[in-house]
Amino acid sequence: ASSHRSFFSDIAGASIDMMPRPMMGMADTLSGRSYQNPNQSIRAGEAGPSALDVVSEGTVHGGGAFGDVTWHSLATIDDVCSHMGITKDGLTTSEAENRLQIHGANKLTPPKKESFLHKLFRHMNSILIYILIVAAVLSLYFAISKGQEGKANESIDSWAEFALIVLVIIINVVIGLVQEGSAEKSAEALKSMLSAKATALRDGERVSLEAELLVPGDVIYLKSGDRVPADCRLFDVRKIQIQEAMLTGESNDVKKNTDAVDVNTGLADRKCIAYSATTVTTGEAAGVVIATGDNAEIGRINKLVSTVEETRTNLLVQMDYIGLWISIFVGVVAVATFLLGFFGPYSTVWSGLGKTVWQEAFKNAIAVAVAIIPEGLPAVVTIALALGVSAMAKQNAIIRKLPCVETLGSLTVINSDKTGTLTKNEMTVVKIQTAASLFRVTGVGYEPKGDFFVMSNSSSSSTGPSSEPAAADEKPVSEQQHHFIKEMLTVGALCNNSNLVKKTVTAGRKERWEAAGMPTEVAILTAARKAGIESLKDLNEERPKLGVIPFESEHKFMATVHNDGGSGRVMMMKGAADRMIDLCKTQVIGDDMATVGALDRDFWQSAVSRMASQGLRVLALCTAPIPAKDDVTDLEPSYVTKNKGKLTFTMVGLVAILDPPRDECIDAIKEASTAGITVKMITGDHAQTALSIGRTLGIADDEHDQVYTGPQLDMMTDEELNEVVLKCNVFARASPENKIQIVQALQVNREIASMTGDGVNDAPALKLADIGVAMGIAGTEVAKEASDMVLADDNFNSIVAAVAEGRSIYNNMKAFIRYMISSNIGEVASIFITAALGFPEGLIPVQLLWVNLVTDGPPATALGFNPPDLDIMRKPPRRSDDSLITPWVFFRYMVVGMYVGFATVGAFAAWYTSTNFMGIDLSGDGHTPISMEQLMTWGECESWKGFSPSLSYSTSGGGRVSFSTPCEYFTVGKAKASTLSL
Repeated sequence: ASSHRSFFSDIAGASIDMMPRPMMGMADTLSGRSYQNPNQSIRAGEAGPSALDVVSEGTVHGGGAFGDVTWHSLATIDDVCSHMGITKDGLTTSEAENRLQIHGANKLTPPKKESFLHKLFRHMNSILIYILIVAAVLSLYFAISKGQEGKANESIDSWAEFALIVLVIIINVVIGLVQEGSAEKSAEALKSMLSAKATALRDGERVSLEAELLVPGDVIYLKSGDRVPADCRLFDVRKIQIQEAMLTGESNDVKKNTDAVDVNTGLADRKCIAYSATTVTTGEAAGVVIATGDNAEIGRINKLVSTVEETRTNLLVQMDYIGLWISIFVGVVAVATFLLGFFGPYSTVWSGLGKTVWQEAFKNAIAVAVAIIPEGLPAVVTIALALGVSAMAKQNAIIRKLPCVETLGSLTVINSDKTGTLTKNEMTVVKIQTAASLFRVTGVGYEPKGDFFVMSNSSSSSTGPSSEPAAADEKPVSEQQHHFIKEMLTVGALCNNSNLVKKTVTAGRKERWEAAGMPTEVAILTAARKAGIESLKDLNEERPKLGVIPFESEHKFMATVHNDGGSGRVMMMKGAADRMIDLCKTQVIGDDMATVGALDRDFWQSAVSRMASQGLRVLALCTAPIPAKDDVTDLEPSYVTKNKGKLTFTMVGLVAILDPPRDECIDAIKEASTAGITVKMITGDHAQTALSIGRTLGIADDEHDQVYTGPQLDMMTDEELNEVVLKCNVFARASPENKIQIVQALQVNREIASMTGDGVNDAPALKLADIGVAMGIAGTEVAKEASDMVLADDNFNSIVAAVAEGRSIYNNMKAFIRYMISSNIGEVASIFITAALGFPEGLIPVQLLWVNLVTDGPPATALGFNPPDLDIMRKPPRRSDDSLITPWVFFRYMVVGMYVGFATVGAFAAWYTSTNFMGIDLSGDGHTPISMEQLMTWGECESWKGFSPSLSYSTSGGGRVSFSTPCEYFTVGKAKASTLSL
């Protein structure tokens, strides 16, 4: 459905034939069945699958390897075996070897390594750097030629100029190489995630072999703790759960089964498929390998990562733009200087000195061109960005690529993951419903700090609680209510196989609570601690488990048996609320565990519906006395289901669990909204849960109160998607392709978009986005390597803080770039005015270089330290095409530059023509005042009658400036005038 996407269309022509291909029409006869090579066309003469097929459809259609086979939709495992040309007895060694020749090894095709020279070229591939290289070559030429002519002082100046320019180039390249470190390591990180060993059925026997040797059609076995070695269709499933968060974004372990699903089912909902590189957390299963290596789901992501082109930041574009204009500007100045020298007053001077006019004019033009190049600009920009990197690191935002510092300041859309970024990724009990009251539980995450508040005190009725009271109506719980909550949560704490662990991190300076087990069970344990159950260990020792029925998706509950505190036994049960309501006959009345009445089924069903509509996961807690004669040492679920009429289950209450939003995220999202930045949430969770969290965070509002799922996006045309991404802020059940589609659609709408992510599935979108943001704590190495920025604390708030820092850095860069350019305009103006008036050269090239690197550089760098404006996050983002140098800015700085030029030339002329300059007495300075007309015709000084200036004068440092002839008064003798001009 998404094969027409522009991104996928762009790469459709790329070959994906990673593995060796046999000749067309070749078929192998395996076990008496005809086996068609999946990499060749079904019909002779047809082309094989394109990158479009692989990238857009992936393992939905066999990873592009099995034509139109959709493995998750085949009705039975026998159908899978039939398409594979195998039986459930597995392959023979010879069959496996034949298939290995066809499909290749079960490993990812490594990317082409980038050589050091290529990296070096990439960092030098800038117009400004090219200009500096040309300037360095010309400086080297002048240094050598002037040395050969015996002009030692001028040769030294040129050597110094050459050395300084080369140093600037080296600084820029080295800082870029060190800071970026952006070699394509994503595929290497992916390779490390693949399983090294696998258990397969070969020649009718289970064998352990290298995972690289697996081929489609192999029968493999999975158990708890295994990393899945290849994509496989499952059969013989025994309570297996697989952690797929890094691939699908689903935070909870996925309970797998053998049931086929619809052909258009999204990746996260294909429960009959186990994917390569995911991890088995519990249970066992067997499976038929359906895709290996590059054809597996993780291989498809590898293709996406290597195929996606990184976007070029606005700063790089602007710097190239400035470099282009500087090169044009320098060329014009060089030509104009040559013409002024060839036809202007200097031609008379050079002729009088016996020099070839055109050669001197050319040398002068080149020297001036070299001098006016802003050599310090690339270094100052790099230093400013490095300062930004340091400042952002203090905000827990680690920048991997320097130019992205500036891009952060122009973000218009932040696409964020939900789990762990906007939320804590720590399931929390937020509400408790009893027959008498609705309670709210404060505190976020696994840290057992929080209080209980009464939201309503109405008794159960046939109509049930239709709505919740306002927060203003809340009040603290009474002592009796608190005691009841503690007793209720004791049921959940005993009927529990998980633990809440306090750990010390960061060299003993900080403590944090971590989950050991199922997140929902740990949420109940955390609430129990808040209620006053200090030691879970003591509780379990006081009332040990006498029998256990583990939780299974088939029966949707867990049950444990304990002593009731007397001579009897009681079953504690927790599970899906709808299942528990069907089992219960009675309920606790009021806030007293000893008071029991008939079950008000409508009340509880209404409460469940209301909380579920808010995106909450609702569990029910129940108890039942166990007859003394019943043996509970080896309980089965059938004990509960078959004895439903004999056992009396009592509904104690409901607990509503949520992965709650981070408290600071709500304020950060408001701040982003004020700054004109739209926040969109893209998650693998269910639509209702995503929308509920979106409303709580303020991402979804009356104008954007809708949610689209990944399958819905897949069915849209480009035009529809481009429209939807502007209207919708919440996307659920999103696949890797969906994230790419969303980013592309935003970029089509000229939005500057970031994308956050932590899993392998996020890597392609992270690379494509204008700013890819990876999670530092929960993120995989694949995601980090594909990103531009890593959040050290996995906190959305750090993104917003980084945006503010990025805006400040851009403003500072704009200030110092304009400052440096205005200074260069002043240099050019002084050169032109000097040449046009025929004055002696006021500033020699090495002095101009000094101005560029020293006089201009440090003040420009200092501008990079300016603090951000107080209202920086109350302004809208700048336009993506915002130019550092606009026509109006250029005009303003032309005026400033012309002022600097006239002032520079005026100061030079003042030393020669007056005895007083701005109140400074120059009469004792050892100079001989002349008229302005004489200064303009200084080349004719030998014909002046009576012109006899002092042939030396002292300097403030105690030295003397001496010259041999009167006319050298305008060359060697101009030292003080040049200093005043400088």
